Amino acid sequence: MTCTEITDIILDEIKGGFERSNFHGVNLKKALLTPVKQKYISAQDNSISFELWTVLEETEDQSGYTIFYDAEERNFGLGMKSEDNKLLYLGNYGSFLETLNAM
Repeated sequence: MTCTEITDIILDEIKGGFERSNFHGVNLKKALLTPVKQKYISAQDNSISFELWTVLEETEDQSGYTIFYDAEERNFGLGMKSEDNKLLYLGNYGSFLETLNAM
């Protein structure tokens, strides 16, 4: 899977609705990223790690949630930075919009 394919999945789902937000007030125009593959550590067991595509950062200072795409499961999920600046895997939620709303 490529970053272009992942971007296409997101754009197809939001259908130009960049004004859409969630309970946290996420601005999709600012928060969406060019997908980048990163290592996430399980929040439950730090010996388990995942290679996931980060597609959204809730805040510019990276202190909020992230949304990732899991190419193996073909769905999206939530992550966040730990106190020691590692990405934590919180779980898969389904579609991009389902994950955005779950934030």
